[in-house]
Amino acid sequence: MTPNPMLRVGKIPFLNLFPIFRALETRFPVEYVRFVSGHPSELNRKLRSGKLDIAPSSSIEYGKFPDRYLLCPNISISSRSKVMSVLLFSHRPVNDLPGDPIAVTSGSDTSIILLEILLREFLRKRNRLVRTPLSAGEALQRYPAYLAIGDEAIRASLDGVADQVTDLGEWWHRETGTPFVFALWIVSRDSLRKRGTALRRFARTLAAAKDAAREEIDREDGLLSAPEWIPRDFLSEYWRNLSYDLSGEIEGLERFFLLARKIGRIPEPPPLRFLDLP
Repeated sequence: MTPNPMLRVGKIPFLNLFPIFRALETRFPVEYVRFVSGHPSELNRKLRSGKLDIAPSSSIEYGKFPDRYLLCPNISISSRSKVMSVLLFSHRPVNDLPGDPIAVTSGSDTSIILLEILLREFLRKRNRLVRTPLSAGEALQRYPAYLAIGDEAIRASLDGVADQVTDLGEWWHRETGTPFVFALWIVSRDSLRKRGTALRRFARTLAAAKDAAREEIDREDGLLSAPEWIPRDFLSEYWRNLSYDLSGEIEGLERFFLLARKIGRIPEPPPLRFLDLP
């Protein structure tokens, strides 16, 4: 079988990464790339099984399998306080939630473990978390709370589906004083052996696209487009709350891995090993 010459790059179809992918697709030559769309948990599985070479994947994916991966240097999807798209919806304050199972989106991995940490470590709650394909409104008819991420969380928040909306990025920052790293750009070590030149080329382009995205976000004329159902003032605040860097967020990432080990979700906090870009 002839190997696929195209670099297979994961693409999360969420608003949080729209500025970076817009820059990649409109301002930089990426004719050697094939983008593969999927929710974070789906991209994690594809990266793990060798169907992707690089992807913006859940930070817990690296925590679980560090020997399989390297990280692109100084790029992530992080929040330094509220994130506005990783939200727990409920009809009573989170402190008052009963011990019943809590519904969580099937599209996430990191945010589910983050919720488990926040509940167990800071509220001493041990609710079972149940993945579900139900919408936020449907889930809240059966469960006391529902965790949504990405555009689903934004839409449910704007639609007012619940009396209480708890922002997990803000909650984490309140408890730890650190940023939270939701996703990392993760490189398959196996792919690096086969497509090293193309991977390093893309990683350098990605760094340039990150800078271009931040410049566009910060422009006063606000030319970045978005779905019509998202208010412009929300959009501006949302993108400005995100961090695409990693160097200043390392403390939060390491704290997350320590707590993930404490609750038994990873065997050890992994060393952070990065792709070299000569």
